[in-house]
Amino acid sequence: MAEEISFTGGSRNCCICFIDIVDSTRITTIEITHPQKITKYYSMFINTMAAIARNFDATVIKNTGDSVIYYFPKTADSSINMSAFKSVFECGLTMISVNPIINAKLQKEEEGLPNLSYRISADYGRVEVARSLTSTGEDLFGSTVNLCSKINAKAQPNGMVIGNNLYQIIKSTFGDDYHFNKVGVYSIDNSYNHHQYSVYSIVSKDKNSDDKKLKLYKNIL
Repeated sequence: MAEEISFTGGSRNCCICFIDIVDSTRITTIEITHPQKITKYYSMFINTMAAIARNFDATVIKNTGDSVIYYFPKTADSSINMSAFKSVFECGLTMISVNPIINAKLQKEEEGLPNLSYRISADYGRVEVARSLTSTGEDLFGSTVNLCSKINAKAQPNGMVIGNNLYQIIKSTFGDDYHFNKVGVYSIDNSYNHHQYSVYSIVSKDKNSDDKKLKLYKNIL
């Protein structure tokens, strides 16, 4: 019997990210009912986020309609490449900054489409590499992937959070560039005192950062 996926036996430490539309089930059930409009809505989100991710040297692993998972191969170097970690943050914050552009395009569609909001999460750690029979690309599995998806809910709409593993690596390097604030914990085993995984929000300290990103992408997206 052929296996759907085959684990290559390889593993690596790298940054992985998860971006998820806020309230997509309600929106595509109540606010948008026409199949063609639902397609346009999801296409705008997926294609825009995938394009930005690739522009920051990320690899898109998969999308599930209302979410996109991607990772940064350059963060897998044996020696920590801090510029690659900065790309993780700039990529996520750029995705947030272009939200007005995306929503303006959605409003221009016939009869207008609802605004998009989304949450972004990022974390660092070991992932297991696999290949699917139906895809030529890699797929990633493991606790790092799972945690990254779980902490996503800790982000504010159109906000970004990172997990404790990633925070511990970058906290002493990027303090001048970004504000990091602890926004809560994720209970890995549902106990009150044990296995509490800290989650941090991230915003740029450059007050003009959003304007710069908007100008850069306004004529691209």
